[in-house]
Amino acid sequence: LNSGALNDQKLSCLFRRLTRSNSIYYVHLDLDATNLESEGFNVLFRALRNSPIERLTCCSCGIGSIEIDSDHIPKHLTGGRCYTSSLFLYGNKIDDEGVEILVDAIQNNKSLTDLDVRQNNDITYNGESMLLKLVNNISSIKATLHSNHTLEHVYVKLLLLDEEVSEIQTHIKMATQINRNQDNPEAAGREKVIQTQLHSANRAELCRLQD
Repeated sequence: LNSGALNDQKLSCLFRRLTRSNSIYYVHLDLDATNLESEGFNVLFRALRNSPIERLTCCSCGIGSIEIDSDHIPKHLTGGRCYTSSLFLYGNKIDDEGVEILVDAIQNNKSLTDLDVRQNNDITYNGESMLLKLVNNISSIKATLHSNHTLEHVYVKLLLLDEEVSEIQTHIKMATQINRNQDNPEAAGREKVIQTQLHSANRAELCRLQD
């Protein structure tokens, strides 16, 4: 569906078919460079919990605001029949508020392994800090153990050839590498406690970055 004409009516029809089918599994849905924009993405995002969409690509679609009822955020990508493992939102107009909503939605998700929000130029240091806190919340040992231990790759910023990786990106990479290398989320949580909570230098740096 990339670069094709897509409106809200067609989108709603598509997802009704996907969510009601008992014979469609593991869909890779590519909506790159469509006129999806914010309203269409919000419809799509709400449908992910009960859809067979495994990989969703919505790059350069003009997505700005993400509007999900906060009372229902945890239900969208948690539990139910949720197969979504990859969410690519490269090159849109998502800002820190959108990052906050995404973080709340995927905090307890057990299927999503890849998240790409690069080239969303309205995401500031604060938004990047929220993504770091998602994968390693340093505020307490309990918070670290309850961080997201499923995400294996979080792409935050597109680096130029001679640009150095920021401290936040370094710690996001460290946390997601732990997620990849451990056998299960519980083991990843324990390893993060060892490497950050019990490591004074790392803990001090993470506290500064998440303050």
